[in-house]
Order: sequence, then structure tokens, then C-alpha cells
Amino acid sequence: MKTSRQILPGVKAIHWLDCRHLPRRVDLHGICRMPVPVLTALSAVGVFDDAQCSCVTEREGGSFQDTATLKFLTHELLPIHLKLGFAVTDVNGKCWLIGSKEPPFPKVKVEHRCGLPDGDGAGFFYEISHVALKSLVECHISAD
Repeated sequence: MKTSRQILPGVKAIHWLDCRHLPRRVDLHGICRMPVPVLTALSAVGVFDDAQCSCVTEREGGSFQDTATLKFLTHELLPIHLKLGFAVTDVNGKCWLIGSKEPPFPKVKVEHRCGLPDGDGAGFFYEISHVALKSLVECHISAD
């Protein structure tokens, strides 16, 4: 089994979006190394602390499978009843998409944290994981 890991150098901004408005077969865009056009409304997430984004590619049998993971802490409660996708901008200015129009959709795990008395912030800790043929795909965000 061969494994490779891609870690974004630093997360500058995170936006959430509704996966129903994405183009079809985002994973094929990623396999062909073509950026995905994101032509839907994005909502910024106010993140404090350091967000982390990584993708692990594993070869199982005759195919590859990606697992993208995004972790961040925020004061906002996101609408987890929607099929959420995420656009992550790294410190180099590249934008990456986690999510797809078709299943499997990203899994959103949320915890409410109270923070420590020494000054740690209280808020919601999110851990998003997405498993697909290609799950961390470069994207272009439309300017509104």
C-alpha cells in the first residue's frame, strides 16, 4: 500500500458553500489537474487559532483514494443540515475545494469547546473529512 500526504502551507481563509451548486464530477477535474470553477455564493468563516488542511492519498487494490481533512476553531455555528463544501485559501493565494455535488459528501464533526482559563478561546471546533477519488481539488472562485 502506497501513501502520500499533501499539507497546505497555511490556511489564510475558509469559506463554506452548498455542494448542490457545484459542477458535476469535481473529482475528475482534480484527476486531470484542472481547477474547478466555483460559481456559487460563498460564506466566510471567521477562524481563530491555526486552521489545518491536509490530504492523504492511499493506493488500495488497483485504485487511489484521497482523504482530505480540514480542522478549525470558530465562534460561528455553521448550517450543518446542508451538504456543506469548503473553499480553503492557502498563504500562497491558491484556493482548494473540499466537497462534490455527488456523494460521498464531506462529513462534518463539530464540538463545542469552552476554552481554558488561561485565555484559550471558546467556540466550535470543526473537523471536516472527505473521502473520494480526488478530494482536495484546486478551484477558482468567481468574483462577485
